[in-house]
Amino acid sequence: MTAAPAAGHALPTLADVARSAGSEILSLIEMPADSRQLVAGSVLYDSTAPPARFPGAVALAIGLSLSGKRLRAKIRELSEAGYVAVVYKTNGASDESLRAAARETGMALFRASDSVPWHQLAEIMDAAVIPHRQSGRTLVDIRPGDLFDLANTVAAQAGGAIAIADPEQTILAYSTLPDQPIDETRRSSILRLHVPHSVETDRDYRRVHASSNPLNVATEDPLLRRTAIAIRAGDAVLGSLWLLELAEHSNEGADRILREAANVAALHILHKRTTYVSNLTRQIDLVQPLLFEPERAELAAIRLGISAGSVRVAALGIWPADAIAAETLQSRLRLFDTVRTACAIRLPSAVCGLSDNIVYIVLPQTTESSRQFQRTALLKIVQNARRLLARPVLAALGTAAPIDRLAQSRVNAELVLSELVRNVTEGRISADSDDVVADDDSLGSRLQLRRMVSSLTTAGQLPGAIALRIAEYDQQHKKAFEETIHAYLSCGGNAIEAAKSLDVHVNTVRYRLSRVESLFGIDLDDAETRLLVWLQLWARRN
Repeated sequence: MTAAPAAGHALPTLADVARSAGSEILSLIEMPADSRQLVAGSVLYDSTAPPARFPGAVALAIGLSLSGKRLRAKIRELSEAGYVAVVYKTNGASDESLRAAARETGMALFRASDSVPWHQLAEIMDAAVIPHRQSGRTLVDIRPGDLFDLANTVAAQAGGAIAIADPEQTILAYSTLPDQPIDETRRSSILRLHVPHSVETDRDYRRVHASSNPLNVATEDPLLRRTAIAIRAGDAVLGSLWLLELAEHSNEGADRILREAANVAALHILHKRTTYVSNLTRQIDLVQPLLFEPERAELAAIRLGISAGSVRVAALGIWPADAIAAETLQSRLRLFDTVRTACAIRLPSAVCGLSDNIVYIVLPQTTESSRQFQRTALLKIVQNARRLLARPVLAALGTAAPIDRLAQSRVNAELVLSELVRNVTEGRISADSDDVVADDDSLGSRLQLRRMVSSLTTAGQLPGAIALRIAEYDQQHKKAFEETIHAYLSCGGNAIEAAKSLDVHVNTVRYRLSRVESLFGIDLDDAETRLLVWLQLWARRN
């Protein structure tokens, strides 16, 4: 939640906010007749709970269902609680009902691009709501780590549009003041949160990073001028700061402003990095005992704010498993951070942890409906991670368990994940299908059979004497009886289907089967013998 401005700082109106937010990311869809209503702040709105009273607030409606039966009632609740505007996404759905409800209650509506993350929308709205153009505002007034606030302050001082990028040309923040100059490069960069790649832009970034002074950079519009400076901490390049202004604008102090801003930006970027790593480490450290140390689980749950009586664990991993195992810790943390960010939007009550190459999500489990909601949300999280990481991501849901036995849910989730990986590897499940989110029920008998085999193997009952005898004979005589018998039994005793699966002639299969009883003392016509032999062979292969 953003706080109201300090005394002496005038609150912006709805019209001011609409101008400041700009149209690249947020589109103004509905504006009440009184556009001079004051805006006091913005807040993340949980549509499943009554809104907290906040006069003059803008609601960031994460997960708001545009087809929900209570949509109008929720908008009315927001209006009665003092909210003046709603930011929402359509995700392909019609927003007619929402627009009608907004007109009835006099609420402003801002429709956000579906591709823009909510944390960025929150920063944009914070920047639009907090006044930046008061006289006397300086770089030292900025909250630590608030790069949007920094961009707006520098833009107000320099009289142009500001963008801050990291060394990989990802946009970290940009100014949102009204009536700023804009060209296609800035527009595309804001929409994608990344500078469009080209030989020219790559060369420009290399020039800027190599220089310690502000540089002029060519623009596609002769009426505009672009200047950039590297943001450094010692010899390390942390990013770059870009100023776009009218070419006719006489700005003798631009270089000085950019130098000062680059020094301040370095401190803010380092602060943001330090805070991020600290929070990341703290969360991983807290979730570790929750999942792996039953005697400390309840204390860890209290510290993480988990109070549900029933909880379940989800385990997520990249496929194939060695795709991430061989990479750096930084790459593995990227999977964790991608999942954690998506969870903050779709499963805000969940907590995330990381161990080895698996990301764990601890989900409060209360009702059957919440279980279905979690599964749907998990599928969207997996799809988002797959798109961002350009690799298949698999997710397994464990069984529900009380906090003190949460390790059981984790073990179950790991077992489901291992079976899911096997199914994808063997082609039974497509890596880009909705089936990459699985649990006990969806995997069916194969998972139950694996559990039985695991228990019997641990007890020394499997793989068993028959299977070992067949394997030993094959090894000594260079034969394929194990493979043939397993295929024959797996095909329901159909020699023709077994031959097809083995890619051999059916007479070869029949000849081998005719020798089984004399070689191994096995009567494959006996149902119980068939079951025992198949189970032993299956255990060896799995």
